[in-house]
Amino acid sequence: MRYRYYTDPFLAVLDAEVLAVKPAGDNYHVVLSDTIFYPTGGGQPHDTGWINDAEVQDVFAAEDSIIHVVDRPLPIGTARLRLNWERRFYHMQHHTGQHLLSAVFASAYGWATEGFHLGENYTTVDIAVPQISEEVIGEVEERANQLIYQDLPVKDYIVEPAQAAALPLRKAPSVESDIRIVEIAGFDYSPCGGTHLRSTGQIGLLKIIKTEKYKGMTRVYFLCGQRAFADYAAKHRLVQALSSSLSTAAADLESKVKAELELRRSLEEQVRELRDQLFAYQAKELTAVSSGRFIYHILEQGSAEDAQTLARHVIALGHYFVAVEAGSRVVLAQSLGTEPHCGKLVQTHAVPLGGKGGGSPQLAQVFFNDHDNLRKFRLFLQEYSQAISNYFELS
Repeated sequence: MRYRYYTDPFLAVLDAEVLAVKPAGDNYHVVLSDTIFYPTGGGQPHDTGWINDAEVQDVFAAEDSIIHVVDRPLPIGTARLRLNWERRFYHMQHHTGQHLLSAVFASAYGWATEGFHLGENYTTVDIAVPQISEEVIGEVEERANQLIYQDLPVKDYIVEPAQAAALPLRKAPSVESDIRIVEIAGFDYSPCGGTHLRSTGQIGLLKIIKTEKYKGMTRVYFLCGQRAFADYAAKHRLVQALSSSLSTAAADLESKVKAELELRRSLEEQVRELRDQLFAYQAKELTAVSSGRFIYHILEQGSAEDAQTLARHVIALGHYFVAVEAGSRVVLAQSLGTEPHCGKLVQTHAVPLGGKGGGSPQLAQVFFNDHDNLRKFRLFLQEYSQAISNYFELS
């Protein structure tokens, strides 16, 4: 049976007979005499909408029937089907756009499309080539939009295998009879069961938004029609806002941002150098006032990286065992030899207290979710340093 989503994809309302209703968990499975709701398949998601007041949440094919998953039971008899038209048109624009884009890749470069995904926010095709240059992407995008402007007719029809064999199909059909062909006016012939537009002009525009490597191929992300326009509008607002914030023209924005980033990197490097000098001075002060070779210091403000930097400066000044606390982290470092083993101290005494971390004999780090457990570990280290002070000549 050829359902109405095949024969008239622009039909948004239809009266049909409810033939069967079956409970399915919290939902219900409904079979209709005809339907405008497309079931998931061929890379295209299912339609949504309503059957009377019941919300259609999923649609799938099962043997010779189309199953509609709805949120409430329906009586047997006539029901009105209403399509979520915005979702349907989004699918038609992007599915037709995919055919067009794949045809351009195939005709211009001989690259096949091995995968297609129509998502909620973008659509992708997987092109059977490891890498595509920006220049080629630009050429493909320009050619696709030229074909959109030409408003080429899009039509579908059913053929048998012998007829299909006579057509310049872009890919082989997946069925052996009643093969549905979607043709873009002599430019592309593709076996497909999805919903499509009446002409390429209805795609509006096509914008490739990015590419990435995927399993030895190139995954191409693109948007069509209203979604492409919305993406352009959002990016235009962003460009205008950045231009205003940086007091520069949009045309000069790239060079301005690069200059600002370079300045930021330079300033960050200066800050790192100054902080390193600060921690070097602080390490000298800590060792100068220390009565032994065990030092425990709490950084009131600082990161784990700061704690490591300070600890390294302390042990560079001589033979010390140092613990630096920064927020919920404690960094241990020592320059006394193989013992005490900082990593083992963490595993043996901090991990049982809920700490997470580890390290080498000379350097280790531990993080505590519970501040009380951190305090317990701090007290342990202080007691531990006293207990081994004679052995390590810490006092």
